[in-house]
Amino acid sequence: MGYRQVLGVFVSRFLGVLILLALLMACGRHRVPGTYPKPEEMALILAELHMLESTLGFAPMRGNARLTEIPGSYKFVLEKHGLTTLEFDTIRKWYVEHPELYQDVYRLVLEELSRMEADVRIYNEREKEQQRLAEQEAVQALLSNLWQDSTRLVVAPEDSADSRLPFRIDVDTLALQGRLKLSAGYRFLHQDESRAPRIMLSVFYNDSVADTVYHVIAHSFQEQMQELSLDLKRDTFPKYIDGFLLLQDSLTASSAQITDLRLQVLTDSVEEQNAKLPALEKADKPVLRKVRER
Repeated sequence: MGYRQVLGVFVSRFLGVLILLALLMACGRHRVPGTYPKPEEMALILAELHMLESTLGFAPMRGNARLTEIPGSYKFVLEKHGLTTLEFDTIRKWYVEHPELYQDVYRLVLEELSRMEADVRIYNEREKEQQRLAEQEAVQALLSNLWQDSTRLVVAPEDSADSRLPFRIDVDTLALQGRLKLSAGYRFLHQDESRAPRIMLSVFYNDSVADTVYHVIAHSFQEQMQELSLDLKRDTFPKYIDGFLLLQDSLTASSAQITDLRLQVLTDSVEEQNAKLPALEKADKPVLRKVRER
């Protein structure tokens, strides 16, 4: 074997030993003590503490509540991972003393925080959607019957209240569109002396214009359902709805029972309703009259 060959073998073996030593030293620098959390778990702990600190930072607290709340919350997180505050301080100090490993841990922390923030964002979006649906259901329930007072009324001649039964419903926060439908069961009692009783339904809009409709009530001692509708304007919203449930032209005594009061908002098209009106009138249904002035 020549000199150059011997030198080449020696250099190769020497370099191999150096590489092996470097690897062993690297492994030694990054070998986490057996009782310490590994980098992945350490990153999770740090991420949870960071999220906790951010949450408590925006939480409304008074007096010394923050001084007691934060340490207790930190303790809860550490105990979940089987650590005391003193043990965690010792472990974090060890990681700080190994900056290369600590840098890898913080890279994992950033990844974990990104995942947590994504989970929080999804949770918040889900909460907002559930709240939106709940509000929508509440509005739909309200629109199915705007009449929130008693649905059964009795008028007697000796009553001191206004026997015309006036009502008013503020709706300026609802942005109503479509058609109003007022319905109720009417039964006149034997003491009744009213003449030409009617229902009046009126809507006052934001542009100071009002629409009013009347419906002549069939005078019967048997209960009969009565209905009237009013198409809402499409270029503005109503401020309030008012009217009378038992309007008449004389001062004679009224005696009647009204049941199942219901004021609905129907959202089908105005054109469809207008197309149905002639057919209803030909079928000898109650006549509707619309007035634009107050």
